[in-house]
Amino acid sequence: MSLESDTVSSFSPDEKLHDKSDVLLNSIIDYAIYLVDPAGYVTTWNTGASQLTEFEASEIIGNHFSKLFTSQDRENEYPSKMLTEAKARGRFEDEGWREKKGGIVYWSNDIVRPVYNQDGRLTGYSIVSRDISEKNKARDDFYRAFQELKQSEEKFRMLVEGVSDYAIFMLDPAGNVVTWNEGARKMKGYEAKEIVGKHFSKFYSKESIENRFPDYELKQASEKGIFEDNGWRYRKDGSAFWANTLITAIYNDQHELIGFSKITRDLTERLIMEQQLYRMNEELKDSEEKIRLLVDSVKDYAILMLTPEGNIMSWNEGAKRIKGYTADEIIGKNISTFYTREAIEEGFPQYEMKKAQELGHFEDEGWRIRKDGTAFWANVIITPIYNSENRLLGFAKITRDLTERRRNEELMLKNNELLKINNELDSFVYAASHDLKAPIINLEGLLDALKEDLGDDIQKYETLLQLMGGSVSALKNVITDLSDITKLDFVKANVESINIPALLEEIKVDLDGLINRSNADVKIGSLDFEEIKYSRKNLRSIIFNLLSNAIKYAAPHRVPEVSINTIISENGQYVLSVTDNGLGIHQSHTNKIFSLFKRAHDHVEGSGVGLYLIKRILDNSGDSILVDSKVGEGSTFSVYFNQQVNKAGA
Repeated sequence: MSLESDTVSSFSPDEKLHDKSDVLLNSIIDYAIYLVDPAGYVTTWNTGASQLTEFEASEIIGNHFSKLFTSQDRENEYPSKMLTEAKARGRFEDEGWREKKGGIVYWSNDIVRPVYNQDGRLTGYSIVSRDISEKNKARDDFYRAFQELKQSEEKFRMLVEGVSDYAIFMLDPAGNVVTWNEGARKMKGYEAKEIVGKHFSKFYSKESIENRFPDYELKQASEKGIFEDNGWRYRKDGSAFWANTLITAIYNDQHELIGFSKITRDLTERLIMEQQLYRMNEELKDSEEKIRLLVDSVKDYAILMLTPEGNIMSWNEGAKRIKGYTADEIIGKNISTFYTREAIEEGFPQYEMKKAQELGHFEDEGWRIRKDGTAFWANVIITPIYNSENRLLGFAKITRDLTERRRNEELMLKNNELLKINNELDSFVYAASHDLKAPIINLEGLLDALKEDLGDDIQKYETLLQLMGGSVSALKNVITDLSDITKLDFVKANVESINIPALLEEIKVDLDGLINRSNADVKIGSLDFEEIKYSRKNLRSIIFNLLSNAIKYAAPHRVPEVSINTIISENGQYVLSVTDNGLGIHQSHTNKIFSLFKRAHDHVEGSGVGLYLIKRILDNSGDSILVDSKVGEGSTFSVYFNQQVNKAGA
C-alpha cells in the first residue's frame, strides 16, 4: 500500500469516508494524512496528523492548513503556492520547517496531490506529511563536516585528486565546471583542459537539457542544501552510463552561494545486475518447484518470501545459517524480528517494503540482528512479487552477510588515512630539516658577530647571550633530529656485530655533561647477551635517546638511577631494556609518546623527537618497543630484536 497514492486517492471531500478507510487512516500514526478543500481549509484529520502536530481534529478542521506553517512561510503565501504547484503538476513534494501546536518547529516532508471527483472537478487536495528532522540533522552534519574540510584546502585537494572511482568536481554558481579530478576524467572521458569552464549540462541528454533538468538540480541543491538523483549521463564519446549524482551547495561565511560540489558514481553494472536479477525472478516465478529447489540449495544467501504485510512465508538453508532461526521458529513472524530497536521504532521495515513497491525493488545495507542477539552487516534486496492481474502477492527478500567485507573496508580506509598522514608528516619533516638549516647557521653567525661588537660590554649581557645561545643550540638539535628521521627511509644501514657494553661507554662520554649535572648513576645490570647484529648508527641512536630521556625525566627529589639489561626471550627475541627511577608515565600517554613532538612531561626540556625516531628505526627493521611505567616510581623501555631474521636495513 502506498501512502502517497493508493490510500488517499479514494477520498473526496464530498463523500462520506467508508468505515474501513477510516480505521485504516487512523491506524497510520507515522504519517499525517489529511484533506483540504480547494481553498486550503482542512476537511479531514487522521490520528497520525494529531500525533505529529499535536492539534486535535476539533482544533484544526475548518482552519486553513497554513496554520501548520511558520510565520515567514505564511507571509510569503507559500502554502497557497504549494496547492497551485500541485494542481499544475499533478503532485508537489517539498521539505521545510513546520510548526506544531505551541510553536515547536520540526523538519517535514510534504506530498500534496489534487483530488478530483468523477466529473473531473477539483474537490480539494490530499496532503501526506512526515517528520524527517533526523534526516535534516544528518544533512547539517554533512555540511559542517564539509565546512571543516574546506579549512584545509590542500589536504582536501590531495584527497579529491587521489580518488579514481568517483567523479568529484566543483561548479560555480552558474553550473560551470571549476575543478576536475582523476575519477571524473576516467568516468567521463574529458581531460581537465577540455571541460573546465564548460557548463556541466554537457553530461546530460538532449531531452534533459531541453527540460532544463541540470538547472533544476542546482535550484534544488541551493534551496535544500543537497540534491541526489539517479539517471543516465553521457561520456565524451557519446556512450551512456547510469549514474548516482550528489550535488551539495557551498556557501561562504556570509552564507552567500559560492558554488556546488558534485559527486558522481557509475552504477551501470549494478543496474544491469538488478535488471538481470529481476528477469531471473520473473522466469523463476513460472516454475514454483525450480524456485524451491534453487532457494533451498543456496547457503551463502538468506532467501525468503514475505506476505504483503511483511510476514515470513518461506525460509531457506542460507537464512538459517546467517540468522540462526529454524523454519519452525520464524515462519509466520514479521521481518522486523531481524532489525534493531531503533529501526523498528522508526518504521524502517515497512519503509523498505513501501519503497520496493514504488521503485520495483529496494536495496539497502545496514545492521541486522541474529537469533542470539549478535549484529551483522547485511546487504538486503527486496523485490515485490505480482500476479498476472498486477495484484501484490508479497515480496522476495535476499540477504547477504557482509560483516567481514565491512571490517576489511573500514580497516583499509584507516590504513589509507594513516598512510596519507604519514606521507604528509614525512614531507613536513623533510622540509623542516632542510629548509631551516640555513637560518640556524645565520643565527649562529649573527650571535657571534654580536659578541664581537659588544667588546668590553659583553659581561653585561653574558646571561642573555647564554640564553640566546642555548635556544639556538636547542633548535639546532631539533633540526638534527628531524634530519635523522628523514634519512631513515633513504639510507640503507649496514648491519654489523656490536658490543653493547663498549657502545654504552661511548654514549656515556657524549652524555658526560648531562650525567655529571644530574649526578646520575648509569650502570649495566645483568646481560644475557653482549653482542648483537644491527646497524651501529641506529642502535647507538636507540640507546642514546633512551638513556638521555631516563636522565632528563628524573624525579626531582632523588638521584637518577639508570640500568641497562639484556635477556633472550623464550621465542628467541633479543631484548634490551633501559630502566629508570624517574617521574614515570601515565598509562594514557604510553602510546602517544612515540608520536612526533609528543611528550609525557612538558616541564622538562626536550624536542619530542627521540622516541618517535626510535619507533621509526624499529618499524623499518621489523622490531618493536614496549614501555612499562608507573607514575612516581619510574619506567622500563624494552626493545625487542628479532635476531633470527637477517636485517638488511635495521
